[in-house]
Amino acid sequence: MKGIFEQFLGPNKATTTEEQLTVHCGEIFQLWQHLVKRYDIRELTDIFQNFAKDTEFKAILSLGLNVLDEEIKELEDEMKRLGIPLPARPPKSINTPSNTEVLRDELMFRIVYTGIQSFLSEQIQSILAMQNKKLRNIFLKMERKEIDMYNKMSVYGKLKGWIYIPPEYGPK
Repeated sequence: MKGIFEQFLGPNKATTTEEQLTVHCGEIFQLWQHLVKRYDIRELTDIFQNFAKDTEFKAILSLGLNVLDEEIKELEDEMKRLGIPLPARPPKSINTPSNTEVLRDELMFRIVYTGIQSFLSEQIQSILAMQNKKLRNIFLKMERKEIDMYNKMSVYGKLKGWIYIPPEYGPK
C-alpha cells in the first residue's frame, strides 16, 4: 500500500521553506489555538491536582499533565520548525491556597471530563481542516490519546458515581 501512496503523492522531501509554503493560514491558526488551549488546560489541571483529595483522581490528573506536557512540546517544536512565534507560557507551578475545600473532587472531575468532550470535537474539526499531512498526523495522534483518556475517565467516573447518568425513558 505504501508504494501506491508514494506513487500517487510522490516522495515527501520538502525543505522547511517549502513546507512553510504548504501550510495554510488556517493550519497556523489551529496550531496556535491548540497550543494556547493546552497551556490553559495544563494550568487548570495543575490547580486541580493541588486541590484534589482522592488519590486515584490525583493520579489521573498526573497522567493528564504528562500527556499535556508531551503535546505542548510537540506543538511548540512544530511551530518553531515552521517559524511561527510562540505564545506566552503560563507559570510553571501554581501556589495552592490553604483552604482547599472550595473545590470538590467530583466537580473538578466533571470539569475535566466535559473539557475532554469539547476538546475531542474541536480537535476533529481541526483535523478536517488540515491539508498538510504532517500536521494532520500530529493532530490525529493527539486525538487518539484524547479518546483513550476519555474512555478511561468514563470508566472511572461511572465507578465513582461522578458522571451524571440521564434517567431512563420509555413507555409506561
